[in-house]
Amino acid sequence: MPINLYFKNSGEWCALPQWVEYFIGVGEEFALADFNHASRIVTAIIVPTRAYCAAFISLGIVVGDAIMMERPPESVHFNMLLELQPGTSVTYNHQEGKIFKGILQPPEKLHGQQWVKVQTSSKAGGALTHFINEERAFQVYPASHSGKLPKRQDGKDKKFLNEFVNSLLRGCDLVEFDTQSKFVCAIVGKRSLLEQEIRQTTLATYIGGGRWAEGSLQDVLKIDRFTTGSQTHRSALIPTGVNQPPGDIMSNIAISIVFDGAVGFLKWGHLWPNRHQIIILDRAEPYLYDAINAINSNFLQNRVNIACCDQYGEATPPPGTELLVFREGIL
Repeated sequence: MPINLYFKNSGEWCALPQWVEYFIGVGEEFALADFNHASRIVTAIIVPTRAYCAAFISLGIVVGDAIMMERPPESVHFNMLLELQPGTSVTYNHQEGKIFKGILQPPEKLHGQQWVKVQTSSKAGGALTHFINEERAFQVYPASHSGKLPKRQDGKDKKFLNEFVNSLLRGCDLVEFDTQSKFVCAIVGKRSLLEQEIRQTTLATYIGGGRWAEGSLQDVLKIDRFTTGSQTHRSALIPTGVNQPPGDIMSNIAISIVFDGAVGFLKWGHLWPNRHQIIILDRAEPYLYDAINAINSNFLQNRVNIACCDQYGEATPPPGTELLVFREGIL
């Protein structure tokens, strides 16, 4: 799926270069890749400069995962809601473009049918309550908001309605994306560089009628270390300066580890043996050849004879880029 992003140059929004689409495509391919429990895909990319490569690859992984994610049947989701404790914080997708904070009330059976009840206003606002049947189960999701309800809501809380995110994830279950935490991927690299690229770089999508939706990669990546309060996460950052990755990240990465540079790969490349690997290597970094030797050793010793695509979409990488893709046997 093409992702058309723009950056501001001299006050004007300009399309990002084609190589950005290439790296997003790399990530999307990993989101589609199968796990066969016997091998994983290793992709090593040597680039003239590492800037933004890991960030855009991770964007592709998160977007690809959101697009491919299959929802359970309505009955399964409805039964999950019935089992939640009264007082649980939820979101209620009243209609397209209107999402309310809510609190679950005890379920109720009326006319032979079971109903989930969601309160969306305080007692001062009349304690407005909505009755949700199984057919409308996906309008309600557990959430991490405080549970304090206002007198009334207009359904346009920016936490749940981010036009930048909506335009990038069009067709996805945006309520689930906003309210459920998941470690789709992890980036191993230098925190200061990645924070500048992911949190502090303003991008935009064109949403029509002369309007632009502005945001940052963090809006979609939801890096755990950059979230605050009750915000959910979708990916993790593992700074190369820490002694050991946290246990929950060690065990809960769903798809891939993205190594932003040789240092992280040399330090922790042996971890997550059953998850795909993407290694970004900058030609100017001091440990480049140490990382290349380690990758070549794995290629020679552990490569399995499974054909693997070495092209990602129609976009082209930056000039001077070298690529190695292979399936590595899981020992």
